Amino acid sequence: MRAAARALVLAAAGAVSGCAYFNGMYYANHYTRLAESAERAGRTGDARDRWQQAEIHAESLISRHPTSHWVTEAQLVRGRALVHLEVYSDAALALQLALRGGGSRSQRMEELGLIGHAYLMLGMLDSAAEALDTAVDARERDVRSQALLDRGRLFVQRRRPDEARADLARSHDPRAPYDLAQVDLVLGDTAAAGALYDSLAALKTFPETEWREGLDSLAGAGAGGHASQLVDRLVARAGLSSGTKARLMLDDGSRRLDAADTAGATDEFRKIVDLAPDSIAGQSAAVQLCRLGIAAAATDSELGPWRRKLAELARTGGNAGRDATDELRLLGRLDSLADMTSASDAFWFLRAELLRDSLHAARLAADAFADMAAKYPESPWAPKGLVAAIAGGYAGADSLRQVLARRYADSPYARAALGGGAVGDSTYAVLEDSLRRVLAIGETRRPTRGRPRPGVLSGVGEETGPRRPAPAPGQRPRPEPGGPPSPEPPQ
Repeated sequence: MRAAARALVLAAAGAVSGCAYFNGMYYANHYTRLAESAERAGRTGDARDRWQQAEIHAESLISRHPTSHWVTEAQLVRGRALVHLEVYSDAALALQLALRGGGSRSQRMEELGLIGHAYLMLGMLDSAAEALDTAVDARERDVRSQALLDRGRLFVQRRRPDEARADLARSHDPRAPYDLAQVDLVLGDTAAAGALYDSLAALKTFPETEWREGLDSLAGAGAGGHASQLVDRLVARAGLSSGTKARLMLDDGSRRLDAADTAGATDEFRKIVDLAPDSIAGQSAAVQLCRLGIAAAATDSELGPWRRKLAELARTGGNAGRDATDELRLLGRLDSLADMTSASDAFWFLRAELLRDSLHAARLAADAFADMAAKYPESPWAPKGLVAAIAGGYAGADSLRQVLARRYADSPYARAALGGGAVGDSTYAVLEDSLRRVLAIGETRRPTRGRPRPGVLSGVGEETGPRRPAPAPGQRPRPEPGGPPSPEPPQ
């Protein structure tokens, strides 16, 4: 009877163990394989869903069968899933529990590598180094390569580029060459980085994040032309989607703007709109074309087509819609400033500043500043406008200098511009303070006529109206364009 009872207990234990496996571990491993397959295929959304399922099944086994011998493996699966889900604190805890549960050498090395990665992402560099220093000696190539990649990145954060380069060169992780190119740039070897990117452009694989960051870094190191050539090569590939190509081209157009290559940027933005007009990148490129068109406008009437296009883009929503709405608010602010009846000379000057500083419409701004002498010849700020027009590249600058010398010789603005006085004298300070006070008072009385309400005026010379939000990751603030041809207005 004792033997029978013992057999019954063993059978029951085996049943529980089998239940734990089939109800938890089997599905945890199943979803892990599906997640890894989705990642290899580049389906990041599907991969995330599968990792979530793997984590749920592993957690279910741990909570329902805490004494099962599958718990250690379940903790590893859960930690691995949480690393991929970027929940690094919980991942580190699960992996530490898995490490304490024992297991094979290969399992221990994987756990240490994942722990090192989690600590690296949490910024706990000492703890990360302790784990990675062991994991880099793993026999398994994938585990060793990931650990070498992470330790190389750790060395980069600790500003030890030579050691980072050595680890990255040993890693077989497909992301390592991109990190290696970044280290070459840190070391000042732009030629080596460029050559490495040239070789990577020939590969079938295309890790978009690594490429976009790498091209930004290459251009930032002074090789913007090489970065643009690489974009052309990548965009010519048949395997990339139109959306991916549009994002690469949008980055390239933004970099060209950073380098004051407005003509090149305009051309790139036009290509994006032709390639993927309804994509997020296509709509962003369309907004950029509107901004460039406004910046290049020669008359106020040329703003009309851009207003209509921006109104159309504002209805699309998203970042492009918000950017278009912000631009429309600035244009609406132009109208409200022109309609001011009280202290209209001061507000005309503010309007010219808005054209120059917020809309980057240099030619319109210079004309508006120059108009001060004709529209408000008796205004104490008319000479200030003439000085700003000259500084802004007004075509008839010599005639404005003559007007300053003949009509406004006693103005502190004219004396400063013509070399006859210092900006810091008391008269200058009084005029500047008076202008600020006039604008502050007039701001509370200005007509709205249903136009968008701008932000609080904070002082002459500062941007007025609603400020644009800070750019999202991967986006750049709009730089001031140069003077090449403007985009054609939309029909």
